[in-house]
Amino acid sequence: MKNSYESRRNVYRKNRGREQRSLMAVVAVSIMADAIMAGYGIISLFSDEGEGKPVIASVVSTGSSVTQAKDTAGGSTDTTASASTASEAVGGTVIKETASTASATVSVASTVSVAGTTKSKKDISELVTVEKKAAEKYYEGAAFLGDSRTQGLQINAGIKSPDFFAGRGLNIKNARTEKVVKNAAGKSVTVIDALKDKSYRKIYIGYGINELGWPYTSTFTDEYKKTIEAIQKIQPDAEIVVCSILPVTEKKSKSDKIFNMKNVKKFNKAIKSMAKEIGVKYVNLSPAVADSKGFLPADVTPDGVHMDREYCRRVLAYIVNMEY
Repeated sequence: MKNSYESRRNVYRKNRGREQRSLMAVVAVSIMADAIMAGYGIISLFSDEGEGKPVIASVVSTGSSVTQAKDTAGGSTDTTASASTASEAVGGTVIKETASTASATVSVASTVSVAGTTKSKKDISELVTVEKKAAEKYYEGAAFLGDSRTQGLQINAGIKSPDFFAGRGLNIKNARTEKVVKNAAGKSVTVIDALKDKSYRKIYIGYGINELGWPYTSTFTDEYKKTIEAIQKIQPDAEIVVCSILPVTEKKSKSDKIFNMKNVKKFNKAIKSMAKEIGVKYVNLSPAVADSKGFLPADVTPDGVHMDREYCRRVLAYIVNMEY
């Protein structure tokens, strides 16, 4: 009996020992797993992906020179270049560059891909800010066509990758007829002919401010279609992006019979409808510069129409962040 009891006791002790060792092993593995996951969390806080740092490649590009154009269509009234534009061109002092706080009240949602992740941007201060390298990369293979406001983007924004074919007095019609810009060979050509020098991935069109005096929006959209058709013949693979007419200041709008927000809204409505009809992209750029009432802030413009350096940069940053 004694031997039998001792035998059963020894077996029981051995089984209990094995169970305890197994339990300890499970606990040890669990503790190690928790430590590893905690370590991973700490590492991710300091990684580039966690901070959303963009991975940007360097680019090399050229830009186009611009000249003035004489207005030739529809009784439009030319607007002068901004003080910041003029002073920047001759190396003088630019006008005040502080951004109006009123624009911060605008809320626009955008989803932007950064370093392989998706980052949501909702605050307008984020949407109108972009690193120069990111802007250079985004605008590689792009061209901007337009009037003196587009010319201001070229002079004030400080990016080199896109080409700009723009000038004072240009409108959607004389962009096809007036030889006011220089091509790659330095020859004076029309804006449309300047596009023949190389292939473009994307072409932004920014006309409309000089056409606000035209009596019929139908005339404006007819000329717009002709210009787009001419571009498509030369650049059949390029994406056409039609930009809205940017706002003017409240003072300008109330005092001017032509350059006012009533006309801006009317012509923008016509542009949007035309773009939808012919199947090109229309983008509203007003949120990048408009205050809470929809006007261009008075402290960022010398004449109620043209923008200072900071606000020119806001427009180009907004296009990048909205992926237009």
